[in-house]
Amino acid sequence: MLKSEFLQSRRKFRTVRVSLTLLCLAAFLVVLPSASGQNFTLVMAPFPPPAAIEPGGTDSSNLTLDSSGGFTGSVDLACQVTSAATNQVVTSPACQVSPASRTPPGGASVTITALGSTPTGRYIVTVTGTAPGTPSLPPVSVQQDLSVLPAVPQFTITVKTAVSPTSIPAGNGATAVININPIFGYSSPAGGVTLACSSITPLVTIPPICSFSSQPVMVPAGGATVTSTLTIRTYGPVPAGAARSFFALWLSLPMLALVGLGAAAGGKQSRKAWGLLALFVVSGAFLLMPACGTSPNATSTPNGITPANSYTFTIVGVDAAGQASSNTGSSGSGSASTVTLSVTAPTAN
Repeated sequence: MLKSEFLQSRRKFRTVRVSLTLLCLAAFLVVLPSASGQNFTLVMAPFPPPAAIEPGGTDSSNLTLDSSGGFTGSVDLACQVTSAATNQVVTSPACQVSPASRTPPGGASVTITALGSTPTGRYIVTVTGTAPGTPSLPPVSVQQDLSVLPAVPQFTITVKTAVSPTSIPAGNGATAVININPIFGYSSPAGGVTLACSSITPLVTIPPICSFSSQPVMVPAGGATVTSTLTIRTYGPVPAGAARSFFALWLSLPMLALVGLGAAAGGKQSRKAWGLLALFVVSGAFLLMPACGTSPNATSTPNGITPANSYTFTIVGVDAAGQASSNTGSSGSGSASTVTLSVTAPTAN
């Protein structure tokens, strides 16, 4: 009896031990694929259309880095450019990734810069990500195409000297110096380049007005920068006393007419008397003229007053062939040129 119970207990123990062994093995098999499945993904967005730059130009794309299978390590990012024509790695266009290392999930940017001497053609941009903390993971690479096109002669507008003075009372003006910069051998056609303030913000009923010297501006061949002076004028009070004093002179005309008639009708002695009287009348008119006018400090606003505000002027140029300055409407460091002027209330006289 005791022996039978002993053998039965021994069989139960073996069964439990085998079950625990199988359970541990199953758990190991479940965990093992998960550990080996750790990885990361890398996606590179296409370059903005038309996916092309000129020699000396730049372009950029965005990278998206993500993880899979529980990957938590960092990823080193490297970039290179290959010529599609020769299948050789080139130094220009140059490629740079920022930041150079990232832990997913996250993003990075790819910047491509071409020199002025970069040959035209199609290039392949390749970004490769590696996980230094997990050497067993293979590198992940992504690619995008980018073309370098022949340079088109063009010009840009920049500000050489800012508006001076920077703040003026309404009714006064300020000036600035503007550069017209030829690029890639640009020279203006026979009609030159016409400059204008394409927009003035904020919009008001009586805004400042722009004018430029030497319109149109001729840009000769040879790459030399040409300048033009921008003048900004505002509306404000104008003196009114001088005009009224001028009209006060007309008050003496009836008396002078009477003197003339008397001199014509009288004799020689009479004409002398009438002449002295005429001189007296004119002298009196000049002496009494200030009383007929207004205060010398009186003003009027026939054109209204430019409201007090801070105004921004966007400057563009268009040549006689219809080509506009190439930085018109763009953003960033090559954006269309702007100047700012602060207008205050008119000063009291």
